[in-house]
Amino acid sequence: MEKELSWKEWENPGDPHLINRVQWDKRELESMMLPFYQDWHGYGKAQQKLENELSKFTGISSFNLTNSGSTAITTGLKVLKEQGRFKPGDLILHPVTTFPTSISPAIDYGGIPVFIDTKPGTYVVDEDQVERAIKTHPEIKGMVLPYLLGNIPNMDRIKNALGERWLIEDSCDTMGGYFGETHVGNFGDFAAFSFYGSHHMTTAGVGGAVGTNDKELTNLAKSIIFWGHDYETHDGGKTNTEFLKRYATKTMGNDFQMTGVQAGFGLAQIEKIPGFIEARNNQFKELDQFFKEKGEKYFILPRSDPKSKPSWFSYPLVVKEDSPFTREEIVEYLTENNVEIRPIMCGNILKQPPFSKIEKITLDNEKFPVADAIEERGFFIPAWGMSENQRKDYNQILEKFLEKYD
Repeated sequence: MEKELSWKEWENPGDPHLINRVQWDKRELESMMLPFYQDWHGYGKAQQKLENELSKFTGISSFNLTNSGSTAITTGLKVLKEQGRFKPGDLILHPVTTFPTSISPAIDYGGIPVFIDTKPGTYVVDEDQVERAIKTHPEIKGMVLPYLLGNIPNMDRIKNALGERWLIEDSCDTMGGYFGETHVGNFGDFAAFSFYGSHHMTTAGVGGAVGTNDKELTNLAKSIIFWGHDYETHDGGKTNTEFLKRYATKTMGNDFQMTGVQAGFGLAQIEKIPGFIEARNNQFKELDQFFKEKGEKYFILPRSDPKSKPSWFSYPLVVKEDSPFTREEIVEYLTENNVEIRPIMCGNILKQPPFSKIEKITLDNEKFPVADAIEERGFFIPAWGMSENQRKDYNQILEKFLEKYD
């Protein structure tokens, strides 16, 4: 009997413990076929249904699918440009511990980042520094806020500090995260989500979505994603015919569309997302308990705001300065034992060559002690919801390293 196509699960000690696995089966394959059954490969039922399902899951009123989380952020910024709320030379608040394309679109469009440091153990913005930056530079126009590794800062303080300034929530590292009773993505003007293969769910390897609770922003975002198309023409009806409206433009658009095949894959994934999130959170809690018992004297462990309910992307660690081992030593050990690990994104993005000479503002003469510690001693390990059998082997590898220092 022919074996059913699906993802290859971990089987034996010695098999790699990857940073994430895309968990798929025949449901994804069947759902991907929807555009073929309809004989239509443009924007269609698969995309519309996934946008609706994302709204149901997050509570955000409307979504437009994109081809990545990065272009979702770009779309939000371009809408703000269209509205005149974001202009070249505007100051944009952003943490220095970040992912490159969380801030590079704003720089590309002429924004000047005001970089602030991260709160220890959280990998997200320090609320004190948000308040200080806005007090020092009240001309700041808005903020791109990454929920790095899935953690969530105190959004009450962030929103209070920002006031009427715009906010784009970079939610690419998380799905299912809450602050209080509110799902991430509902606090700002826009929220960007990523469906890259290593994230909570995927649309066949790449993809994203931009969400908003504002109908006008939704319509502008759709225009930008679809070549600048004008979906609501305003010339007395002259253009609103099937013949002319195809090439009526409203914005300086792009082509950021997601394909129907990708959306079909995502439809099957979003049905499974509650289980994916539960498995991730359970493994994160298990690792957290393990490191609190056996590794707290060696590592800075992750923590979050009391009101936050993160849906973590992975388990982050920073080796303490007085630890008997270095980051390089544990990274080498884990690599030799087939555990896939990563640096914590751009610990201090200003140390990356493309960003080292950009125009910017900082609060303390470019001193970022927390970000520098993350840059020099931080890494993250898998926590995507492994099977019990795999977790047992994985945990033994971690325990064996720490036993040497007990």
